Amino acid sequence: MNIGLCGLGKSGSEFLKYVLDKGEDSISLVLCRDNSPTAGKTVRDVLKVYTEKDIPIVRISDCYNIDNIDLDVIVDFSNRDTTLKLLDFCISKKNNLVICPNDFSNEEIEAFKDCAIKNNIGIVYAPTLTVGVNMIIDFVSRLSSVFEDFSFDIVERHSKNKSEPTKTAEIIKTATNKDNTRIESVRLDGYVGIHEVTATNGIERITIEHESFSRKAFANGALIAANYIQHNNGFYMMHDIIAKQIHKD
Repeated sequence: MNIGLCGLGKSGSEFLKYVLDKGEDSISLVLCRDNSPTAGKTVRDVLKVYTEKDIPIVRISDCYNIDNIDLDVIVDFSNRDTTLKLLDFCISKKNNLVICPNDFSNEEIEAFKDCAIKNNIGIVYAPTLTVGVNMIIDFVSRLSSVFEDFSFDIVERHSKNKSEPTKTAEIIKTATNKDNTRIESVRLDGYVGIHEVTATNGIERITIEHESFSRKAFANGALIAANYIQHNNGFYMMHDIIAKQIHKD
């Protein structure tokens, strides 16, 4: 799979290194915002990592002039404004796309869906990337739909600089289908990310906890999404893809 990457921040850089370390796929192009100081450089220059070939870093506004790179999918770790510009590029080039930034409204997510269907491209919206969290979302959704007497409580733990509550916790709450589901946010240094869900009907209790040890968990999820969407058109949430893997038999 030939991947284009947009955004070379902490998560984008981890994704690039993860793909290079696995050695099964290639990254041929990195896109950046127009005012990025990395524009015009190579990945080798910026990250000081070994690559078999130079991987150029190109401004998002200049990417339309690139004709000699054939991409199977673009993975986006940028920001809201850059994502919207990238979407226009993917429509023009018929590139499938994995969108990882999570600061989009429900109306914008619906617009992504309409865009994928109208333009016959594949889009994954992946505000939650890890396999484990998406399995929790799948489980919670199924439990709440089958056994309506269960109530839920969510505790999420992250480092001090993380906003609260997280988008992931809000998605899990939506999956419970209960407006009164409480989210408790803990902010202490040392956490990468923990989400704990407790479900009870008063006569039995289920507790599930997921912890990310490093950003490699996010990189792995993004690669799973890219592998899926390179062969599929239409719109998918990340938990749709994980659910398909869980229940494919």
